[in-house]
Amino acid sequence: MQKKKLLHRDIERQRRQEMATLFASLRDHLPLQYIKRAVSEHVGGAVNFIKDTETRIKELSARRDELIRETCYTSNPDLARTASELGNSVPASVMVQPCVSGFEVAVSSDSSGPQALPLSRVLEALQELGLEVNSFGCLDLAWLQQKLVEELIPSTGY
Repeated sequence: MQKKKLLHRDIERQRRQEMATLFASLRDHLPLQYIKRAVSEHVGGAVNFIKDTETRIKELSARRDELIRETCYTSNPDLARTASELGNSVPASVMVQPCVSGFEVAVSSDSSGPQALPLSRVLEALQELGLEVNSFGCLDLAWLQQKLVEELIPSTGY
């Protein structure tokens, strides 16, 4: 009976130590405004932080999509087709622009599920154009963008 009590006490002590370590780790990862005095309130603070972060991600995603549409449509309106022109099919626009390590291909779509454009299709289109990793050299980005639009966005007769 005594051994059972000692074993139970040791297990409980170990559990409390592990919980203290986990709460300390949680506290270290939370911004100051979400940290409460009581350790038991850290979980609530973490929940609030996660909810606030999710809201901020949605806001930033919407803003990013808006900026991409504005940039794409104003910089080269002939190469950008809107979702309404496509009858909400895949993708809404294709944009190719230079970046530090070569170029960036941005494909935006309002579609999801089976109508969405898989990344593999974009990579396949690049491969069909004869492009491989590290073979970008002096590439005409306007030409590449036009070819990707032709390949990825179904023509609607516009």
